[in-house]
Amino acid sequence: MILYITLYHTAFIEISIQGDKIPEIKVNGIDLYYVTRGEGSPMYVLHGGPGLDHRYFGRSLTELENIHELYYIDLRGHGKSSKADTKTYTLETFADDIDAMRRELGHEKIIILGHSMGGYVGLLYSLNYPAHLDRLILVGTPVKHTRIKGYYQLKATLASINLKYYIQYKKEKTIDREAFAKEILLKSWPIYVPEKMLLEYSDYIKSLRGLDILFDMQQELKSFDVSEEVFNIIHPTLIIFGENDPLKEGGKLLKGIQDSRFSVIPETKHMPFLEDETYFNIVVREFLTGKML
Repeated sequence: MILYITLYHTAFIEISIQGDKIPEIKVNGIDLYYVTRGEGSPMYVLHGGPGLDHRYFGRSLTELENIHELYYIDLRGHGKSSKADTKTYTLETFADDIDAMRRELGHEKIIILGHSMGGYVGLLYSLNYPAHLDRLILVGTPVKHTRIKGYYQLKATLASINLKYYIQYKKEKTIDREAFAKEILLKSWPIYVPEKMLLEYSDYIKSLRGLDILFDMQQELKSFDVSEEVFNIIHPTLIIFGENDPLKEGGKLLKGIQDSRFSVIPETKHMPFLEDETYFNIVVREFLTGKML
C-alpha cells in the first residue's frame, strides 16, 4: 500500500476544447483517443502526468496549427484512452503505442511535442525510433527523476494528506486511491502553476477520472534516467522551461543533445504555453520554420 510518495510530476489546469469529436485508433490491443487540428506534416502532442490528459493544452498551440497538423493524444490509461494492465503503464510502452499509431496513420516521420512526462516519452521515442522522428520539442522535462525546487515545502504540505489516508487504511484496511491522488494534485498546485490559474486548475483536476494511475507509475517515473544517452539523440531538439519551473535544474543536462537549443520563458512556471502563449508559440515556430512570425 502506497501511503508516502514523492511528487515531481506536473499539476495542470484545463482550458476546455469545445466542439471536437475525439476519434480512436486501436494499437497494441488498446484504443488511443486523440484530437486533430491544423494542416501540414504531423506533430504529436503528448501530455504530462500521470493521471492527466490532452485537454489542458486547450487552444494554447493554435499558432502551431497553422503550420502543422497537431495530434493531441491521451496516452494509454489516461483520459479517454483504454485502461490496461497496470504492468503496461510504462514510458517504453507509451513510446511503442505512439509508433504503432504513427504506422496506423501512415505517417513516415513525426514531430513530437512532449510536456513533462510526455517529454519522457518523446525522449524514449527519439532513442528507440530515430528513423521516424523529425524534430523533438521538450517542455518542462528533466533528464531524469530530480528533486524539485520547493520539495521540502511540498513534502510538508502533503504530510497531513498522507496521515489522513493512513488513518483511513488503519480503520478500513483500504483507501480511496482516486480521492487520495486527487487531493495530492489539488494541494501541490502552487509549486507548478501561478495563483491566477487556481480556479481553472482545480476544476480540471476535479474533472479527471482514473487518477490512481499516479500511484501505479511512481516507481516507473522515479527510475527514469537518460542522462547517459542524450548524446545519442540525433534530432534537432528544442528544450523549453518556464523561468520559475521547479524542474528547470533537472533539464540542463539535456543540453548534451548534439543539435539542441535551450529556451527559458520569463516569469512562467511549469506551463509556459498557458502562462505566456504568445512568446511560447514564437519560440516554437522559429525552431520549426526558422522564422519568428
